[in-house]
Amino acid sequence: MFRDSSEWVYRYKYQLKENVSVRMMFKYNSKKRALIQEEVYLYADDQEVEGSDFLKKLSTYGKDRTWLKKQSKKVAEQYILGAWFKNGSSRYSLKNLGDMKIEYDKLIEE
Repeated sequence: MFRDSSEWVYRYKYQLKENVSVRMMFKYNSKKRALIQEEVYLYADDQEVEGSDFLKKLSTYGKDRTWLKKQSKKVAEQYILGAWFKNGSSRYSLKNLGDMKIEYDKLIEE
């Protein structure tokens, strides 16, 4: 969370093997009323791999775009919003987001 702001960031790391992980960052933008996936990449051997190279490298670990999409949805809906609705806002739920929307990275939406 940022002081005096309703903006916040959630970082997630999924360990594929030692020194290799999928990382993503979601940010809540209160002006847009959106939970936005701003980053998704593979971190391997101290390097970030993004875009189509990311998907190629991800496949070497038996994962694909479908897995990535499911993982992103799980992080957004269960870990972030699920906890938020359970512990904070009982007025809303995953079935009733009100005027809030979830925006995933373009790599996932292709």
